[in-house]
Amino acid sequence: MKRRSIITSWAAHAAWAATVAAPSVGRASASLTLWTMQLSPFHDDYVKGVLNRFEALHPGVRLKWVDVAWAEMERKVLASLAAGTAPDVVNLNPQFSARLAELGALEDPRQHLLPAEISAFLPAAWQANQLGGVPFALPWYLSTTVQLVRQDLLARAGVQAPSSFEELPAVAQALRQHTQRYAWFAPMDGSLALETLVSMTGTLLSPDGCRPAFESPEGVQAFNFLHRLYRERWMPPTVLTEGHRGAVQQFLAGEVAMMPTGMQFISQVQRTNPQLHPQLRVMPQWLRAGTPPNLAVMNLAVPRASPHPALAMRLAQFLANTENQLALVRRPFLYAGRQTHAQARWRNRHPFQTPSRRPLQLRRCRPRRQRPRHPHPTRRRHLPANPIKTARNATQPRTRQNGFPLRHKLRAPKPRSLRTAFAGRHGRRKRHAVFDRDAPPA
Repeated sequence: MKRRSIITSWAAHAAWAATVAAPSVGRASASLTLWTMQLSPFHDDYVKGVLNRFEALHPGVRLKWVDVAWAEMERKVLASLAAGTAPDVVNLNPQFSARLAELGALEDPRQHLLPAEISAFLPAAWQANQLGGVPFALPWYLSTTVQLVRQDLLARAGVQAPSSFEELPAVAQALRQHTQRYAWFAPMDGSLALETLVSMTGTLLSPDGCRPAFESPEGVQAFNFLHRLYRERWMPPTVLTEGHRGAVQQFLAGEVAMMPTGMQFISQVQRTNPQLHPQLRVMPQWLRAGTPPNLAVMNLAVPRASPHPALAMRLAQFLANTENQLALVRRPFLYAGRQTHAQARWRNRHPFQTPSRRPLQLRRCRPRRQRPRHPHPTRRRHLPANPIKTARNATQPRTRQNGFPLRHKLRAPKPRSLRTAFAGRHGRRKRHAVFDRDAPPA
């Protein structure tokens, strides 16, 4: 009997260990939906090949791929979550996925992945998909900002491409004088405005995390610099109304000589405008000394509304594994989000730095001092007094005082707005009206 109990306990322990070591993927027969962001039609063969291999490894699982335009992704994701038809795996960016994670709409990858699978991702990319220390998505592919320059416009002006913000005014003045073209288009949509300020000031928040870092002399200098570019017409006026799409259109039309963009835009120009591609020059991002370049992360998230969260997380992990990531990033100019030897070779070919700073520790900020609220916001004491009402109130001191009912704090209001009260003076009963607190003054 004792031996049987020992064998039973050992079997139970082995089953528990196997459950922890290998995450469960739920039922073998299931249907999953994958939403990607603007990968079709240039990457149809890649995505379909990856999905076919996943179906071959998981018999009974059927996958459906839907490619959504970048401008429509947020609206469609919110509508699907509200209607209960959310996809099982969705391709998002950290800005929007962090908003969903704040509402508790995304799965925690740590509940479904092994520690070795998590440690394979780049620390900076993994940290970019966290909210309050809790991860909400898997890094898929990475990109960084580069300066794209049209050498034909600079040659007409007789100048060289600037390598920093300090060299930009002289080049912009020459371009405006000789070619009547704009020098630089800094998109202000989404988070691009904050990224521009960070590249000029060095950081986003103060050390305690309570104030923006551009609330400093460096920030004032950056605002004045951008205002000068706009005032001198070195940037197009549409910079305040149009985003990255408008910058691309004006750059391709020859109205703007330089623009910041992602590396994947280079291959897009090579496909769509082969005559312009030889005239382009790629330069590093303009940064203040000591500031690391930005890191744009595209991720794969699993909504909690998915009926198969474990299987959906395995699909996200399969898309983001080393083999499939390297096959994707070799197509356009992108970086993989995993720590591999191939990634190290790509770093040597394309200089790229990942931020090595410690995660920001937010402290409890001191709340701003607020003025005490008036008991009746619609009746301000600081308003000038009406002399007619003041004289009338002086003749009725027991009924009204400073424009407020005398007894509104002593008696609870009744359903009617006007009630009758009696006050005696020198033994004589006098009838007068006392208004409720919700009634306007007489």
